[in-house]
Amino acid sequence: MMTTTEKFLTASTLGVRMRTLGFYLPGHPITLDTIEMSPHLRARFGDLGQEFTYQSDESSTELALCAAKDAMAQANLAPENIGLVISAPTLLTSYGFEIPAIGIRAALGLNNADCLNIAQGCVGFLAGMRVAGHFLKSEPNRGDVLVVTACKASTLTENFSHGAFFWGDAGAACIVTTEPGRGLNLEAYGEKSSTNDWGAMRLRHGDSVSYASCIPAQDLRITVNFADERAQADYVMGEQERCGALIDSLLAAGGLSDADINAVLLPSIGKNRVPLLLAGHKGLKEKVKSDFRFAHMGGVDVLFFLSRILNKNPPSNESWYLALTPAFTAQWGGLLLRHSG
Repeated sequence: MMTTTEKFLTASTLGVRMRTLGFYLPGHPITLDTIEMSPHLRARFGDLGQEFTYQSDESSTELALCAAKDAMAQANLAPENIGLVISAPTLLTSYGFEIPAIGIRAALGLNNADCLNIAQGCVGFLAGMRVAGHFLKSEPNRGDVLVVTACKASTLTENFSHGAFFWGDAGAACIVTTEPGRGLNLEAYGEKSSTNDWGAMRLRHGDSVSYASCIPAQDLRITVNFADERAQADYVMGEQERCGALIDSLLAAGGLSDADINAVLLPSIGKNRVPLLLAGHKGLKEKVKSDFRFAHMGGVDVLFFLSRILNKNPPSNESWYLALTPAFTAQWGGLLLRHSG
């Protein structure tokens, strides 16, 4: 179990393995510096480090399905060996009400699988790993767990941006197992939640007002709404505290220090934010290996970056990684991962 208070945070231990990771980035990269953006965003564009994005005509469920097909093909698993499908869309679902996991189950013929949907923003994909670990240990004879996510931001932003950085469309999937083997192990999951302004990042129109007042061109666009400049400044400093507390909890779960970590994976929400986020862990700043050239792809980012690192330079010895991401203005969540070498 994981316990959180304002004073301390204990990560949830997992002890399961990633059998495969699958990804889907649609089409060809779109260069960001050629698209229209506000003068404010143009002025800080270079500090973000972002260079390109991806856009798809597919729905978020279709993006997730493409990634799931990749993960299943790599694993060479029979469909009946999946006991649970967990979907964790970063933003909306394709039609607002559906459970994407059920669509994935049907498309892949995973007839033995139960379904679960997690609505936890960018953290959802990582939180799904925790649920997968507990499911595997409580029902060990059900089979592996397929966890999927997708980010379909192009239809909810203006020119790929909500004003602070750029977004992109992509999907990711992971098959989690208790079967022994080499590769990436999920050692712990942790999160640190906001107590104020947890709903500042939003769509203008939710269920709090009548549909009669909805203006789609405005209400279906992502926005960030703080009460005043002080509230926004408090949120920025709060991110530092939440990210730092999350790192503390994950390191404690593994009995590790900053020196033991081989790489830190942060989402592509601006390379300029790294010094602030890691102010309490200065020894980790040089270990950030995210590729900030990519636009932010929601819950896809951090494990996509980690996969690229491992595919390019597979570790020969045991290695430790931190994968950390925020969910809107609500919380930070992350995984402690160990590669067996």
